[in-house]
Amino acid sequence: MSAGSDDATNTEAPQGLAAPSFERLLQRVPAAFAITSGREHTLIFANAAFRTLVAPANGETLLGQPLASAFAPRDAVALRAVLDRAFRTSVVARNRRIEPMDDGALPLICSVWPELAGNGDAQGLIVELRAATQGELTLEIQREVAERLLLSALREQDSADAANAARRRASFLAVESRRLAESLDEGETLAAMERMSLPYVGDWCFVDTLDDDGIMHRLAIIHPDPAKQIILEEIEGRWTPEQDDEFGLPAALRHAKPVVLADYGDEVFGASARDPHVDEAVRQLGVGPLLTVPLVVRDRLIGAVTFVSGRHDRPYTPEDIQLAEDLANRSATALDRARAYGEAIALKVKAESASEAKSAFLGMMSHELRTPLNAIGGYVDLIDLELHGPVTDAQRVDLGRIRSNQLYLMGIITDLLNLTRVDSGNVYYTVGDINVAEMLAASIALVEPLIAQRHLIFEGLTCEPEIVARGDREKVIQILVNLLSNALKFTPAGGRIGIHCEQEGHTILISVKDTGIGIPNDKLQAIFEPFIQVKGRTLGPEAGVGLGLSISRGLAREMRGDLSVDSTFGAGSCFTLALPASSPALRPAE
Repeated sequence: MSAGSDDATNTEAPQGLAAPSFERLLQRVPAAFAITSGREHTLIFANAAFRTLVAPANGETLLGQPLASAFAPRDAVALRAVLDRAFRTSVVARNRRIEPMDDGALPLICSVWPELAGNGDAQGLIVELRAATQGELTLEIQREVAERLLLSALREQDSADAANAARRRASFLAVESRRLAESLDEGETLAAMERMSLPYVGDWCFVDTLDDDGIMHRLAIIHPDPAKQIILEEIEGRWTPEQDDEFGLPAALRHAKPVVLADYGDEVFGASARDPHVDEAVRQLGVGPLLTVPLVVRDRLIGAVTFVSGRHDRPYTPEDIQLAEDLANRSATALDRARAYGEAIALKVKAESASEAKSAFLGMMSHELRTPLNAIGGYVDLIDLELHGPVTDAQRVDLGRIRSNQLYLMGIITDLLNLTRVDSGNVYYTVGDINVAEMLAASIALVEPLIAQRHLIFEGLTCEPEIVARGDREKVIQILVNLLSNALKFTPAGGRIGIHCEQEGHTILISVKDTGIGIPNDKLQAIFEPFIQVKGRTLGPEAGVGLGLSISRGLAREMRGDLSVDSTFGAGSCFTLALPASSPALRPAE
């Protein structure tokens, strides 16, 4: 800030001042006063104290110059802002601090009084300047610190209030979510939605739903006030959603976003009440602000919830709308899940009925077909014995073909019967300890003649003699014979077949390997379905109709095991039967 002294002749009276005696009085006033004129704040009077405080060091006069020109640039900008504001607003400015350029100097304290013309506009300013004391600076610092501490405390309180409100909303949503998810029954879920409301005293809601045919329905309305609940029960079924309603599902269909109706819920409800009883009931309820939130699942509108406040309640805030949307989303998800569960149960019942009908039909037809097929086999045997006359060699070849096809058909029928028994749960199991090595040897013995007949190489059996599994020995042999038979059928002459077993933890793994035609990756699971086969060059009429693996897996799973496959198309397959290992505690004492 610049400093110096003005010449002693700058004592002329300012325009408008009265007698020279009054001028001399102002000159002797210890406070630093000055008077400016116009928007540029041209100095027209400055007493001795003022000149001593701010006059230029070079001795040039202050009068006739803008007051701010007597200050260093940054001081001038700050002072000019104070003067401009007082001149523009005609409002007194008191004790405004002007910071000095010199960090070691004390700031100036400025007060400004506008001099008003007859029309009320400022025509000049009376300016007082004084140097700030250290005590004032200390008090100012204390005041600023106190203000900052107070502001920080208020912000922390706001943050704490917001956090508490968020916790309350989260807790409310968690409780409501559990209540809505208590049942997968659609009727119970709808009943839970009827009791929804936001966590405010006197708040209630009603729910509109949209069925697959586009028809709107309004659920029963539950009010927390028993007296008002009686009123709502009297109009149940009369107050239904209409296309031109400004609330509820009709509004959600038009807007597809939250619809907030503040302060005039009575009017909106009254306009929709086409029944005098409904109109009277709505007036008795005392309706305030309304909020309709759509129920949307997978971009499909399935309904709407309308929250209703009391007549004198505040309008809904953005936080209320967000809470209502969250609650509506959870309600829509719960309702959609309940509907999907109901549809799944209906489809399951339908599928089970169809499966039972199929099994019954297959069982009946299998029994019916066995009788004539047995008769065909019997007559072939009678003819072959020449009981009705001699048989030529050519006829014996034909009889052999008839017998082969009869046995093939009998095998198919036996598979069908086994399939229906497994599916219906009518297969009985005698579960016990099985010495795996002995059981595998017995299974191999049943198909061993066919191995040589088909010119295949049997790589042998590898199995530790102490391995013991739990299962029905007869059913396990049936599974293994089926796996070995498949290996024989689908392995060309010169191929290899082998069996290996091992124990992994509490599971016994029995693997049947071959170097046959293999199975494509996309069929590895399909082959366990009934009537599914992988076609290959080696198949003949004896290949069956694709029931063996389905039956075998069903038997394995009923014995708490499983049947799986690993295969490379064109390079062979490995079927693995998993069975529970026998626990030593279950084995009889030796």
